[in-house]
Amino acid sequence: MYGFMLFLHLTGLFAWMGGLLVAIVMIGLLHKKLGSSQDSNLLARKSVSIFSYLAHPGAVLVLGSGVYLILQMGSGSKPLWLDVMEKGGGMIALLSLIVSGILGGKVKKKLKAAQGQPVKVTGYLTTMTAFMALILGVVLIVSLRI
Repeated sequence: MYGFMLFLHLTGLFAWMGGLLVAIVMIGLLHKKLGSSQDSNLLARKSVSIFSYLAHPGAVLVLGSGVYLILQMGSGSKPLWLDVMEKGGGMIALLSLIVSGILGGKVKKKLKAAQGQPVKVTGYLTTMTAFMALILGVVLIVSLRI
């Protein structure tokens, strides 16, 4: 069961990071055309939706399987990398679910309502990039077992 949960944990991580990457790249490429073209607005809204379909279940999978894996390890003295994975990773997953859900909904509403007016999505892009950097930081610490 431990091996299957580890597989689910890594699969969720890949889906979560893949969804983030879709949002960052697609919205970043369309950034200057948003608002002026209905096609670019539609594509951007679809990209945010794809992000939601990939990343949110992935983050939930990472969180759930991570809790199971931590419980299997038991209590006691833990190395730093395990504490970072447990506390930092869990907090990042929860914050990512909440913040990206709220911001994604706001961006979709802005894009739907825009009719020839520029749409600013820099806050959304910055937030998603920050989450990607935080996730990669936790993965680096866990991989190096610092």
